[in-house]
Amino acid sequence: GEIVAALKAGGVEVTNMLPPRELADLYRRSRLVYFPMTVVGGGERAVLEARACGATVEVAEDNPKLESLRRLEPVPDHRTYARQLLEGIADMLHAVGASNVTTRPPMPPNETVVEQRIRELIRNTCRPGEYCPYVVRHS
Repeated sequence: GEIVAALKAGGVEVTNMLPPRELADLYRRSRLVYFPMTVVGGGERAVLEARACGATVEVAEDNPKLESLRRLEPVPDHRTYARQLLEGIADMLHAVGASNVTTRPPMPPNETVVEQRIRELIRNTCRPGEYCPYVVRHS
């Protein structure tokens, strides 16, 4: 309501979900992209995407996670980011005792295979009949 109206009156473009190409174009046209996510809010990929498009990025002061990504040099490409996610998930699962998980999975050739590999890593940690609350969705 009021906050969005005030921002728009001040020349700030406020958006919701956009298709990837439109979002990339918006990032490229922007002087500054602000991510107001707090510590619990996510936003990691969005910060990296905006930076990869050349936008100056600002984040909420109480979010050291996003601040670290804002300062990260060089900005990782999508394959590096996917590989780091796979490695982090495998390391986490290994740390909690999933003995059948390799600590450094090989990097799959495309994003669909990345999604399959993440599902496989998570599925392999669940015992038969056990509820496994992890959902991985490709967007």
